[in-house]
Amino acid sequence: MYWLAKVTAYRILSALPGGAVLYRFIQERVTKSLVPASERVSQKIDVGLEYFCWLANHGLRERLIEGVHLDFGAGWHPTIPLLYYCLGVKRQHLLDVAANLDGQMLGQTIKAFLTVVTNPQWPHRAKLGRLPPQLENSNWREHLAAMAISYHAPYSDTFAALAGSVDVVTSTQVLLYVPRPVMPGLFSQVHASLKPGGVFMATVHLRDILAGNPHTSTDKYNHLKYSPELWERWFNSSIMSFNRFKAPDYREMLERAGFEVVHFEEEPATTEDYAELDRIEIHRCFQHYTREELAARGLFFVARKQ
Repeated sequence: MYWLAKVTAYRILSALPGGAVLYRFIQERVTKSLVPASERVSQKIDVGLEYFCWLANHGLRERLIEGVHLDFGAGWHPTIPLLYYCLGVKRQHLLDVAANLDGQMLGQTIKAFLTVVTNPQWPHRAKLGRLPPQLENSNWREHLAAMAISYHAPYSDTFAALAGSVDVVTSTQVLLYVPRPVMPGLFSQVHASLKPGGVFMATVHLRDILAGNPHTSTDKYNHLKYSPELWERWFNSSIMSFNRFKAPDYREMLERAGFEVVHFEEEPATTEDYAELDRIEIHRCFQHYTREELAARGLFFVARKQ
């Protein structure tokens, strides 16, 4: 019931004039889901450190530090760009589909970020060479520019301007929202933006984002029940879209875009996950996937431009 209620709410909001504005108001004032709480910021920092450690372990640390970083799908909380500024990254571009970031969100994110990284118990303090200044009354775009960070939303014309100039692209839990017809072209744009040897790194939830808690909810495999036509007509909306790609789809699209996939790690399902999956009547459009691929929790990949 919770799953259907969420789907219905998104569909209603997407149909209303000004529905996107109303949804943003609800997120900010009612559910408080946009508030960059320290726990949420800390989780994002951990992902940024995972990317950084992978690069360092594979001799690519300086490519990030001395090069150009592009964060696709920056969202409301530019936590990873703030982390990379602290680590000494020289230049960063933040790209998003819509202009979600504003001065309030940036100021709150910086405060939460500083709360985490200045905690004496935080184990990575020694890695940071500098800290982001607090956002006081200055223009938030100018504040980012002072840290050599630029924000582009919508991003439609930005990839062409950055062609062949980027060293590292990251995307954190964003690709699952990209509409299916758009994704192959997006991967080609990312590939074109990179210098030879540049890398594209991403983490992706493979679970149903319309479920409650994606790890404990009993409806996290509901999306496997429906045909593509039914899914697009009744479940996806302009407010919330879930493309239902599985890990093999990402690998195939990366390779078609010209990438060499150098790291591809699926988070496996638990025994409880498999038990739930086995209770679902899976639509035939998903029957070419293995049981493990359908049940997998998440994906971390690194792809390189040759």
